[in-house]
Amino acid sequence: MRLTERDQHILEAIHAFDGMLSFSQIQRKFFTSKSQAETRLKFLYQHRYVNRPNLEQRRRLPAMIYWLDRRGAEIIASLNSIPLQEFTWRKEPRWFQVEHDLAINDFRIDLEASCQSESGITLETWIPESEFWAYPDKIIYTYNSNQIKRNIRPDGFFTLTTGEHRLRYLLEIDRSTEDNPRFLREKILPGLAYLKSKAYEERFNYRSGRWLVVTTGMRRMQNMLSQARKGEAKGLFYFTTFEKINSHTILHAPIWYRIDRVEPVPLLFLD
Repeated sequence: MRLTERDQHILEAIHAFDGMLSFSQIQRKFFTSKSQAETRLKFLYQHRYVNRPNLEQRRRLPAMIYWLDRRGAEIIASLNSIPLQEFTWRKEPRWFQVEHDLAINDFRIDLEASCQSESGITLETWIPESEFWAYPDKIIYTYNSNQIKRNIRPDGFFTLTTGEHRLRYLLEIDRSTEDNPRFLREKILPGLAYLKSKAYEERFNYRSGRWLVVTTGMRRMQNMLSQARKGEAKGLFYFTTFEKINSHTILHAPIWYRIDRVEPVPLLFLD
């Protein structure tokens, strides 16, 4: 089998997206038809460049997914001038959170598509969740007069450049449907402390940033907003729901809610 340039880009994308993409995500990024995607991915699978779930695994998943097999990893390692034995890649998905990881991918693909359609807006950096799990930042924050230690592991970090501005965002994907009474203690307060911490400044060489929280519905989001108000997270936490996000809305549509605004604002709202 002869690898095409598109095949190589598919392998690179799987690795870049924390080691896993769904069939529909690959089709969206690289193909104009479903049949084209099916044919090419079948060849990549048969020739051991990518792997996919067996029938039993597939029954438990929300979508068909692909990750690198050994030959695919060899290609990416070679492109990065790294011996395979020293190259780190995801050898199988995190089965317990495939749906969560696919939601992160969907957000990132929407963001990429929106930036590509806009002049003057660039997705400059994306740091995946795995980087923060491998090398977490540790912070200390106060809750009810008690000091709490926590490792910070956002679902992603990215920067956007818009002419003279460079904007930094940390992503939190929330797929739960039940209200979380501990959201203030577990997310808001440590998130605020992280933005003000030496660890954040040393990692990113800056202290500015905003948290983006994407959740399952308006009721849960309103609960989060209520708790965010107790933490005085003015302008530092933006909230929206999965149904509101697509490549047309993610940057410029008023779909993001803040505690200091009555009406939702665009992500690129600068104040």
